[in-house]
Amino acid sequence: MTPTPKTAMPRALGISQEIEDAAWFVLGPGLQGRPSALDGSTLTWTSEAAAELHDRLERGVPDPKAPMMTNLRQNLQDASRAAKQLAVELLFLQSLPLAHEVKSLKVKRARVAEAASWLEPPLELPEELYKGMTDHGVIRDRTAEFNWTIWDHLKWLCRFVQHVDQQIPAAISKALKDPLKFHDLAAGTPGDQPAIRRSIEYLAWPSYFEPVVADVERQEIRDAFASLVGGAKGDTDEDITADIQRIRLHLDEQAGQRIDWYARQLVSQWRKVGDPGRRAWLLRTHSDNAELLSAWQSEEKVTLDVEHLRLLDAGVTAGLVQHAVDEDYKHLGYVEREDTKTAVFAILSVMKPGDLVLYQNAGTVRVGVVLGEPEHNEDNRRIRRKVRWFDEAHTTTDLPRHVQRQLATPGIIVDVTRVVQALQALLPAEAEPEDDDAGAAAVVPLQEGFRPLTPEFADSLHMDLEPLQEIAELLEENRQLVLYGPPGTGKTYLAKHLAAELADDSTDERVKLVQFHPSYAYEDFFEGYRPDKTDEGQVSFKLVAGPLRRLAEEAAKPGNEKKPYFLIIDEMNRANLAKVFGELYFLLEYRDDRIYLQYSPNEPFTLPDNLYIIGTMNTADRSIAMMDAAIRRRFAFIELHPQTEPVKGSLLRFLQARQLDATPALLLDALNAAIDEWDRDLMIGPSYFMKPAAQTPAGLRRIWKYELMPLLEEHYHGQLTRAQLEERFGLDQLLGRLAAS
Repeated sequence: MTPTPKTAMPRALGISQEIEDAAWFVLGPGLQGRPSALDGSTLTWTSEAAAELHDRLERGVPDPKAPMMTNLRQNLQDASRAAKQLAVELLFLQSLPLAHEVKSLKVKRARVAEAASWLEPPLELPEELYKGMTDHGVIRDRTAEFNWTIWDHLKWLCRFVQHVDQQIPAAISKALKDPLKFHDLAAGTPGDQPAIRRSIEYLAWPSYFEPVVADVERQEIRDAFASLVGGAKGDTDEDITADIQRIRLHLDEQAGQRIDWYARQLVSQWRKVGDPGRRAWLLRTHSDNAELLSAWQSEEKVTLDVEHLRLLDAGVTAGLVQHAVDEDYKHLGYVEREDTKTAVFAILSVMKPGDLVLYQNAGTVRVGVVLGEPEHNEDNRRIRRKVRWFDEAHTTTDLPRHVQRQLATPGIIVDVTRVVQALQALLPAEAEPEDDDAGAAAVVPLQEGFRPLTPEFADSLHMDLEPLQEIAELLEENRQLVLYGPPGTGKTYLAKHLAAELADDSTDERVKLVQFHPSYAYEDFFEGYRPDKTDEGQVSFKLVAGPLRRLAEEAAKPGNEKKPYFLIIDEMNRANLAKVFGELYFLLEYRDDRIYLQYSPNEPFTLPDNLYIIGTMNTADRSIAMMDAAIRRRFAFIELHPQTEPVKGSLLRFLQARQLDATPALLLDALNAAIDEWDRDLMIGPSYFMKPAAQTPAGLRRIWKYELMPLLEEHYHGQLTRAQLEERFGLDQLLGRLAAS
């Protein structure tokens, strides 16, 4: 549809109106050939001023380590007033629509004000300019390109000004009355920069264009809502723009106001599930081609060789990539084909502007930022993306250990997003947001150690602090341990409370418990295929993650590296441990390494350093002497026994804290004293007597009759008669002995 012709700035209602007014304050005079609104006298939007500014920007960055504004000021020394004032206007237009997540209000204004101070005499900026420089903005997602490519954006804006100045007045008049004509005008600017072009299109025609500048997001929005307006028109840039405009008008009508594509209710409908935002990618060349790596650096790009692959468009689905690679690369082995599929799909469909990329060479790592969409070279033998590579190379061995592990993952293009925060810390200061929140992107240090346990915590468990602290230190050192002992010694109770205390997490989100049993298997514990029902009602199988995999993935997420996560395995010795752990045995001993899994052979897996495992074993069920030697080597074993700390004396402390009768504690000691030392695994723990029933004679007899005596009868079956058991362990007999003593 063609909007009603307008001679004034078309405005949209809603939060963007201030931005649109401020934009037109600069754009209006420039597009119509009038003097700059900043001083009312200087003609800035001229071919001469734009060419002069463009030539000075083409000189490049004098000092890569200096701030952007320092370099710009140096390039503009001795420039004409018109060129300097045009730089002020273009800096303003480039940053105006950006939200505070990219540049804070302070930085937006400071850059423009600093550039204005370079004029002679200094330019006092009008208040109208500042009204739209709010701290919310309308372009709010994946706009890192605006900060990292400001130099390129300014050069495109110079070319845009030149292009506008060279048009006849009738062409400009049509562009101000018809958004499609304005698009033609902007798109006709040599050396297209889609992000800044779309930003200017929005600022000029906010009633038609959207503040969504990334190709992938425009495609996702259109695809998610196209059915509301009778389907998509096509896949050209103009088609997608028209589709989104029709969709937005439809949603505006339903909402009764101008919608915000990034509102939580809407973004959840169009953004792909599981999209982590900024990703990080490790790139490799075949045989570590140093010449190609040098070309990447000098030509600001990355490339992927696709000599035998048919032409595939950007945004292609994984299924089409898989079919094409299987057909076109039959000469390769299975593993190479899988690596090729992953790489092609990543560079064409998953990688986005703003993502981090890195490559290794001669023991160093160099980091860059993706700036462009995928392109094919002239003969379609390579796919390339524009990248800004930063000058500083980092020694691989100086990187955090978890980053080094990720860099050892094989593949042509490897997703290393789990360490993206650590990689962001390697970027130079001028490459990151310059606001007060810039520190949020810094690397999160690894878990630096558990906080010391407190006497209050030990008192809450009715145990001494020293042995509890030793258990915590042993867990921190080994990352996995087993609490073993007779029944009733509080193994599970201690595991749960100790983990919760060390995690310092009242929600228990970082403490998970699973109980093993004889039929428990690897597929239950880590991952396996489970029956599933398709949308068509057919039965299929899908890969389902178990508790260990889910917790490991959570612990490895960016930002969680400093937080300890705990998996408690109750009744650990009741399962076939070799069957349950499978190839994970290796990672229990070698946390710095990675393995390929039986159900995910193309995806390396690592146990995060901040994941701790606490197992419990009941020695009355099965002796730990029969444990797999591999498990014994990988876990620290700590005995919880009624006659040793921290369990010893805990029942008496429990009773005294509640001012209860201490008789149960005396009975427990007498009962365990009656059990032979060589049967110490059968000795009874204090938890049996911590129940309220233990404080009444009837309750105590029930505990003895239905819980304790059956355990003793089973163990001494064939050795002692029932009368002998009663004489030795009976409640009345033990009470009599206590009274006699």
